[in-house]
Amino acid sequence: MKSLSSLRLLAIVASLIALPGVAAATVSVCVEVETKSWSAEDVDHSVDDEESAPDRAADPFAIDPARYLGRMVQYEVTHEVGFEAVEANCTERLVIELYPLRSGWTVFARYSGHSREEKVDHVQLDEFISLAQRLTMALLRDRPISDIINRENVLRADSQADLRTIDGEGHFVLGLGTRFRFAEMPTATSNDGAVSDEVRVLTPLDFHLGYRGKYQAWGLDAFVRGTLGVSSRSPRRNTAGGHVDFEGAGAFGLHFLRYFDAKGVTSMYLGGGAQFQLSAFSVIMPDGERGGSEREDLYGGGLDVDLVIGCEFMRASSVHFYVQAELSAPTYLIETEVDAGGIDAYMPGGLLQLGMVF
Repeated sequence: MKSLSSLRLLAIVASLIALPGVAAATVSVCVEVETKSWSAEDVDHSVDDEESAPDRAADPFAIDPARYLGRMVQYEVTHEVGFEAVEANCTERLVIELYPLRSGWTVFARYSGHSREEKVDHVQLDEFISLAQRLTMALLRDRPISDIINRENVLRADSQADLRTIDGEGHFVLGLGTRFRFAEMPTATSNDGAVSDEVRVLTPLDFHLGYRGKYQAWGLDAFVRGTLGVSSRSPRRNTAGGHVDFEGAGAFGLHFLRYFDAKGVTSMYLGGGAQFQLSAFSVIMPDGERGGSEREDLYGGGLDVDLVIGCEFMRASSVHFYVQAELSAPTYLIETEVDAGGIDAYMPGGLLQLGMVF
């Protein structure tokens, strides 16, 4: 008995759902498609305009784009839950404008229910089915048309774009300067005595050649550098050997710059970057072991992280100048040795440079 009562109750509920009076209300939508012109006088061909119909006698397969797209949109509107496409007595309107291009159209579409407008820059006739689906879903559901995409409704405009980029200015850079390096290195304090580790300040010469690209307020330096040591101890003043001198270095790197006054004739800039540097050292051999050479070579290197500050001036000239200072923090220790001695040091430093940009 209970089972029979339950069946009767379900039948009553089902019949109530089927009654027209309790059906979900639908929004009636009028669809209008208009062919516009980019000239001063618009040519208006709506989907309901019989004069815009193609000449079937001349070509039975001719297609009026406005009528074709309008019918596709009507179909999609009717198949959206809660909406119905009607010819008259509608509560909302979906208006589509077709602006002709040399090949295809630019499409504007708006829906009165959400006051939303969407645009497709370029569409062709064979894409109207996908276009109708995406425009309808986007406008009725109040979503961007770019979000209404799946594998079956991709438009050419989704993957083809004529993007413009900012052109930069390219310059060659030539600079000269003095580098400062600080390190605790094996140092001979007397002619015959043993060496001991002492903090020394190295001031080698620096040669800079690079390319500087300027992109509005930003700049990029790509460069190679050579560094030449200018001081060393004579082997005759270190007969016991073991004294280490800096001989030179080579480096290549990148610096990113930010100009404070990109349009000014004079502008300060701040930046940073990194450079890979390979340094060469020499160690004096003991007097009794010297043959054809009095020194042995040592090499060490790695990546330096740089902080850059500078100023460019006379920037309105094709050749202008800059002064630049840098602080360098190596990410490595120089640890290398040979029979005559070795070095185990951390070598931070800086650079003061004057150069020209041309």
